[in-house]
Amino acid sequence: MEFNKHFNLKRFVRLFLQDLLINRTKYILGIVGLGVISYLIMYFFLNTTNGQMLNPENYVNSYYVGFFIFYMMAVGVVVGTAFPDLTDKIKTSSFLLVPGSILEKLLVQFFIRIGLFIPIALGLFWTVLRLAKASLVSDLENGFDVSKIPYFNFRMLITNAYNNQLMDKWLILFFVFGFFSYGIYLFAGATYFKKYALVKTVVVSGVLFGCCILFSMLLSNIFYPEITGFKLKLETFQVTEKLDNTKFSLLSLSLLSWIFFLGIAYFKLKEKEA
Repeated sequence: MEFNKHFNLKRFVRLFLQDLLINRTKYILGIVGLGVISYLIMYFFLNTTNGQMLNPENYVNSYYVGFFIFYMMAVGVVVGTAFPDLTDKIKTSSFLLVPGSILEKLLVQFFIRIGLFIPIALGLFWTVLRLAKASLVSDLENGFDVSKIPYFNFRMLITNAYNNQLMDKWLILFFVFGFFSYGIYLFAGATYFKKYALVKTVVVSGVLFGCCILFSMLLSNIFYPEITGFKLKLETFQVTEKLDNTKFSLLSLSLLSWIFFLGIAYFKLKEKEA
């Protein structure tokens, strides 16, 4: 069958097991290292800011969200360093000559770096942060009672710290798919650039984001000149009852862009094969 040329389950499993066999030590040490470093950093900040965390004006949720964002940056480094063989011509040739289709090789890296690693990383974050909190010692003489600090749970990431209510649905979707889409973007960047792929991919994302803002400003000035007066101002208008143009654009970008970036990764690998 024609599809069998692009994907064969047995061939995919062999490629997947081969990658795990060759890189198992690197993967295990990476996960252990991420856990140990995260624990030390989280414990340090929890221990030095414990008094502030009990302050009702600050709320512990904001601290946990901050930890999560910085942690996901570290996870992004792992995702953005996919396809390590593509940084060298000889290794690239060996990678492309390994029996298997481009789609299978792409899916192996996708499954390891995103399908497996991200759930493991999220579980590790939950475990490490709870261990860091459990390691704190109360100082009742100075009014610090560690039992008053709640243990972390993922619901805190999508909860408004001021009223303890869940965020708007669009914001939750944007939060989840935004991280996912940016991860796929970093993943695709590893196929596009040879040297310093992660750094270049991050820099390009900043440039693209700035260009999108300028383009939105341009459209606002073209269609609403009487409001903006042709000034550098991003004008907002309602698209739906609950979404304005900015929210709608951000949500659409997070929900759909990962498909585009996966396509880029696939065709970039096909280009290298040719």
